[in-house]
Order: sequence, then C-alpha cells, then structure tokens
Amino acid sequence: MQEELKQLGLEHYEAKTLQVLLKEKLNLRELSKKAGVPFGKIYSVVKSLKEKEFVKETNSRPKLVYVDNASEVISKLIKEKQGKEKELNEALREIATEIDKEKNRYTKFFEIGVTNEERRNIQLRSFKEAEDEVLQILNIYHNSNVNRQSKLTYEKEIENAVKRGVVFKAIYPKKIELPKILNRLNKNTDKFQVKRLDTDFIRCDIIDKKKVLIKLVQKDVVNSGGVLFIENERLAENLTKIFNEMWEQAD
Repeated sequence: MQEELKQLGLEHYEAKTLQVLLKEKLNLRELSKKAGVPFGKIYSVVKSLKEKEFVKETNSRPKLVYVDNASEVISKLIKEKQGKEKELNEALREIATEIDKEKNRYTKFFEIGVTNEERRNIQLRSFKEAEDEVLQILNIYHNSNVNRQSKLTYEKEIENAVKRGVVFKAIYPKKIELPKILNRLNKNTDKFQVKRLDTDFIRCDIIDKKKVLIKLVQKDVVNSGGVLFIENERLAENLTKIFNEMWEQAD
C-alpha cells in the first residue's frame, strides 16, 4: 500500500507512516520502529500528516497517533490527487491549444463547427469518443423530425456507443416522441435512459465528465449558429450538476 500512497501524493516517509497508522494507534517511538522511519524524523512526519488532517493525536502521556477513519483519509487523498491532475490537464490543454492556434492548426481540445458538415462531424465525435457516459439535454425546441437523415446517423452512433458499454442518459421534452432506434434502446437496455422535462436550457452533451458539446441554436433548430466542442473538466462538472438537478426533477 505504501507505493499507492506515494502515487496519491505523499512523501516517502509520510507514506510509510500513514500505512502503519491506518491500522494501529501508536506512540512516536513505536511508530518510528514499525514504520521504519528514523526517530529523529518521525515528529516532523507526524506533524506534516496532522497539518494535512490525515492523523490525530490523543491527549494522553505518551501521546498516541492514530487515523480516525481510514476510508475518509483515502477519499481525501484521492480527491486531492484528482484536483491536481485536473489542474495539470487543463494547463497542458491550454498550452497545446495556444501552440496550435499560433500555427493555425486544428486543435482537438476546442473545436468550433459552423458548416453543416462541421456540426455533423463534431456531434458524431461526442458519441464516438464516449468511453463511460453521455449526458444529453434536449430542450423544448428540439424536433426529432427535422433534419431526419443526420439525426438517424446520430441515433445509430448512440446505439453503437451503448453496445460498447457507454451509459447514455437523455432529457427529452415531454411531447417529443422517441425515434425508433432510441425507443428500442430505451425498452431493451438500462444503459439507455430517458426522462422528460420541458426546459429552455441550452442544448448540450456532457461526455465522460470531461468533454462538452454545446449547440448554439435558435427556435428553428435548422438555423444553428454553430456548435462548440470543449474538453474541460470544470465546465463538464458544472454542467453535470445542472443535468443531475434536471434529472431529479424530470418524469
């Protein structure tokens, strides 16, 4: 477990010390011996773990060092690592995007679709790249019968995504009938789920909680202003919260 703790961001001696304290309550001398940390360093190591709120001390003499709840400590370590990774990913994406923009090249982290073909390819991208989950909000202006040929292509790609294990959740307007392929999926697999809610929220897809497709549409969905495909965890996280709130309200 020591290596796993180090991968979660702890220093070498911190990992050795916490590994022991997850299971035992010990005084500093016992802890130094069991963890294999020099006694001259154990005080500073414990102080560091206390400041990070991973361990506590009793008021007894000698003081005993302990972990109050192992799962809470590990959960906090995981959350901190995910936060650091998210910041690193966003920084690297911004750097790569700026380099591509300077060279007037395509960048996959921020894509704009204006023509019909561009919009179609970007929409298909959201389904093809999905690995775990797609959350989709279709607002009150959605019309399943408009642009039917393109929508049929999308529906087949959704079916392919579901077949490879992607969970697909969609919020549809109350009076819109599901197309045949999606209706069949809705009846035959729990990986495709639909709820009904009339909303004027912007039309969007959230892919794997890290990518977002946003459609800039007017009431007439044929006259789309364009689509944006953005790979950004913070934006995806915000939209996921909104989706989940709508999902709870929906029928």
